Amino acid sequence: MSLGLKKYDGLCDEYMDKVTLYPNILWQFTLNKYIEAERKNRFIAAKLKKTATAYARNVFLQAITDNVSFSWPTKLKFDWYLPDRRIDPDNWTFTQKFIFDGMQKANIGKRVFLDNDNVKNIKGFDHDFYVDKVNPRLEIYEMEVVHEI
Repeated sequence: MSLGLKKYDGLCDEYMDKVTLYPNILWQFTLNKYIEAERKNRFIAAKLKKTATAYARNVFLQAITDNVSFSWPTKLKFDWYLPDRRIDPDNWTFTQKFIFDGMQKANIGKRVFLDNDNVKNIKGFDHDFYVDKVNPRLEIYEMEVVHEI
């Protein structure tokens, strides 16, 4: 299975860098699943966080290898194409914690995908949700920042 990097968006005629993760993997790290694990045992929840961060790290390591990068500081766009509507959007967006942690842990030599996920680099984010039963995915793009904090 591909980690999910594409440089061309077929919806338009320009190239853009984006990173794609897959909900069929991310669903096990949603908010309700994490709370359930935390209530059972904090070590189970810690393992869940470690696993989720490792998945995201691997995706962003592949991004570095494929020369996909974002120009920090930036605002991020999360387009969620989900297989159905059974899991609430707030449960899905919780996984961005692990995604940002994975971005920070992804480095090859001196090439780091994201050095820090503070407000200096992350100017904001926007989430949109769609249903795509055939090809569920999470696409992350950088958006233009129009003003500084």
